[in-house]
Amino acid sequence: MRSLARARLAVAPENPIRSEECNLIVSIGVLLDESTIIMKTLVLPILFVASLQAAEFKPGHVSSDASWWLHADFEAVRDTKIGQRVVEAIEKEHVAKLKAVKRMFSLNPVTDLKGITLYGDGGKDRAVALIHANFDRAHLEDIVGAADDYGSERRGEVTVHSWTDKGKRQHAFFATDDLLVFSHFESLLESAMSTLKSGGMEPDPFVSSGTASPFLVASARLSEVEMKGDESELLGHAETLKIALAESGERMEGRMMVGTAERVDGERFRKVMEGMVAIAELGNAVLRDGDMRFDTSSADEGRTINATLSLPSSVMIKLMEKDGTFARMGE
Repeated sequence: MRSLARARLAVAPENPIRSEECNLIVSIGVLLDESTIIMKTLVLPILFVASLQAAEFKPGHVSSDASWWLHADFEAVRDTKIGQRVVEAIEKEHVAKLKAVKRMFSLNPVTDLKGITLYGDGGKDRAVALIHANFDRAHLEDIVGAADDYGSERRGEVTVHSWTDKGKRQHAFFATDDLLVFSHFESLLESAMSTLKSGGMEPDPFVSSGTASPFLVASARLSEVEMKGDESELLGHAETLKIALAESGERMEGRMMVGTAERVDGERFRKVMEGMVAIAELGNAVLRDGDMRFDTSSADEGRTINATLSLPSSVMIKLMEKDGTFARMGE
């Protein structure tokens, strides 16, 4: 992203912008570099930064060979009580930065991003990003065109752009005016191009099994994902992991599915989940008095554990206020 910022200054020197003013933009390169961490922790705080037009998960956009995938629907985020509070905090405290980003990229992350889908083949740092947004396509192509070692190649109906950023070769193309596909790896970009043409994986029943459409949903076949080596031994006993977050009836709902090879491991995961919830309640009065609900069930003779946790959105907001989450967004 730094090379793109320099390129933008070259294109329009009359609008000098300090590099620190661009901190609010998600660095897609960094996001891809940390894809393994994303799937290990299943946490993307940046997802609450954006909002507006719908970008529901489209399984056909994800390769059927993907070992993991993650999707965030920013319209659904904006419709949640928590998402509204987050957007309010950001718009209040980061007016100048939002204007700077808009000036540089002709894109407001609070109003123009629709959704992001990430997926990979399990190899370290090997990921594809599909970014749905109200892009000013010509403007972004001008920025990329002025980046270091820029090159372009026409492939069928699309133009693949490539450039060097922080010593890494980047590749991207516009599938449509509002869909940008990005990857460090040219081979993955070509695979993504084929997937968009012919279709990818089949719909996952887990996505639609909750009480509402999730604003964040992710899935991983952990046995196929290359880890960095510092992850919990606990994950080594899980073969699959799925998670979904949604809001329904002013309650936040989190769903998780853990698949194991052995029934005894499934039972252990169930006990771990129940123990973590009990510890959280004992250590937090807001949770104890907050009408939190937690249920588990098993399938596949106990090898698969499904868990659902829900609590009022107002209670979740109280927890975030107590933790200083909203205050940190204003820093």
